[in-house]
Amino acid sequence: MKKKEEVEGMFYGSATVGTKGQIVIPAKLRKDSNIKPGDTLIFICKSGREGFGVMKPERLLRLQKEFESLQKQLVGKIKR
Repeated sequence: MKKKEEVEGMFYGSATVGTKGQIVIPAKLRKDSNIKPGDTLIFICKSGREGFGVMKPERLLRLQKEFESLQKQLVGKIKR
């Protein structure tokens, strides 16, 4: 079971989609994620899924580098 602090750090509230498709990111989430006015966010979702992810482009690039590193490690282990 997760600790109360872990759950509180995961749930930031909810938002209603407006008529123009806009949502307001909860203030605490913006603060914790260092999201400022004018920042670009990337939305990712596998086609047909009900959920999606949102991140800054810099984070996506870091994830890509992490995956490439893991891939190299796995390929190295497989070749042994």
